[in-house]
Amino acid sequence: DLLDDRFRSPEEIKDQLRVPVLAMVRSLTVKAQDGLDALQVHVSPSSVECEAFRTLRTTLAFSGQETNRLAVTSTEPSDGKTTILANLGVSYAQAGKRTLLIDADMRKPGLSKLLKLRKLAGISDILRLDQDVASLCNEVVRSTGVENLDVIPVGPKPPDPAELLSSARMSQIVAWAETNYDQVLIDCPPVLAASDSVLVGRLTDGVLLIVQPEKNHRRLVFRAVESLAAMQVTLQGVVVNRV
Repeated sequence: DLLDDRFRSPEEIKDQLRVPVLAMVRSLTVKAQDGLDALQVHVSPSSVECEAFRTLRTTLAFSGQETNRLAVTSTEPSDGKTTILANLGVSYAQAGKRTLLIDADMRKPGLSKLLKLRKLAGISDILRLDQDVASLCNEVVRSTGVENLDVIPVGPKPPDPAELLSSARMSQIVAWAETNYDQVLIDCPPVLAASDSVLVGRLTDGVLLIVQPEKNHRRLVFRAVESLAAMQVTLQGVVVNRV
């Protein structure tokens, strides 16, 4: 443990963190870096790698808890949270659920970059302006090209993301999304990088924590879980990535 404090198995993650492991995602094989071609579930829905996202969708559906509004975060940057969120969104859409992805990572917006929506108006505009939230949401929401799947991009980078996300307008955005969609997935910054994920997590039914065992140090994952618990944010479970 002194030399290498990384998790060695999903069972170890479950036992030590005392949270369920919802799914184990393999390393994905898509060659594209962005656009729909970068989403494994869209490009090759029958591949073995995609079964993990269907498993995750099913596990959440039968968890016995409300999971219609979920925030997705990780311990550190580059853990693959945005890729998992986008593929999970496609999986929900393929199941016939009207699904909305929201890029709330105003510090390093991976989802907007992944879907080639970086320079468009988005959630930061809704939070900064004084106009009606519902009308602004209808203006900025974009179709992804996948049936039943829409996205709200991040918009221009603001100087004060945490203040915007803690405003009443953010809860109004989540309420609008819940009214108009069956499933809402919100991409948040890593827990240890900013408080944004906690602010968003409190407005949702819970948080999915993406853990990459070969990369994440155990003590940092513990700290992330403790941060969520300290703010009374529901941790739905862990998704193990790049197994």
